[in-house]
Amino acid sequence: MIPTPARGVLAGAAGLAVLMLAWHVVAVTVYLRDNGTPGPVPPPFPVFARAVTGLVDGAYAEGLAATAGAALTGYGLAVVIALALGILVMITPALGPFASQLGVVAACAPAAAIAPIVVLLSPSGSRAVSVVLALLAVEFPLVVGVLLGLRSAAPAQIDLVHAYGGGAWTAIRTVRVVSAIPALLAALKLAAPAAFLGAMTGEFFTVGVDEGAGRLLISQQYVGDYTGMWAIALLATLVSALGYGAVAALGRVLAPWTAHTGSTR
Repeated sequence: MIPTPARGVLAGAAGLAVLMLAWHVVAVTVYLRDNGTPGPVPPPFPVFARAVTGLVDGAYAEGLAATAGAALTGYGLAVVIALALGILVMITPALGPFASQLGVVAACAPAAAIAPIVVLLSPSGSRAVSVVLALLAVEFPLVVGVLLGLRSAAPAQIDLVHAYGGGAWTAIRTVRVVSAIPALLAALKLAAPAAFLGAMTGEFFTVGVDEGAGRLLISQQYVGDYTGMWAIALLATLVSALGYGAVAALGRVLAPWTAHTGSTR
């Protein structure tokens, strides 16, 4: 009998193998040029080789690091804003609709409209547009996660705090924050990949910025290097997945009980 974790790993490996096989078949049949060179969809192994080479020689590593830095900045700002809104709503419940609508606006704001405005308001060479798009990409799930988490505390627990003379702030510190951890961790995990992709999108609009995964993708597209484009896309996906995994691992360290119960009650 294969253990459940091992079955999950085997199933994931099998799925990845099928995906790679399908990718290779499509590349060498549908998109192979008449002269035998790869077309817009190159085979997977040359893409992997280019990705590794780009990381080793630093050509891609610096760009990915620059994008990750902007993503982390936007991610951090979004977390602070979401936590502040959540606490304000718990203290002043009338602000609940405002906080929810703010999250919706952030989710619905079109990047193509916001980015040029940010570019005009920021100096040349600034990564402000990447930071803003990263923030907007994650604000909605973070606001929802914080509000759901803070509201998940059992009413009996809140009543007990009030019975001992505690106010709304005491209830937040002693009960609501602990109850919110599972929902907050789930939101943080989902937001991590979105922050990187938002920052990468912002680099398509930046002025005076030469580094970044988005700028690398544009340069590869300009010269028609399809293998390089796919390699950058592959590495961007990998970095996004690493961000998700890093937040998940941090959550298991800081709040190990959430991995087993999903709840503090």
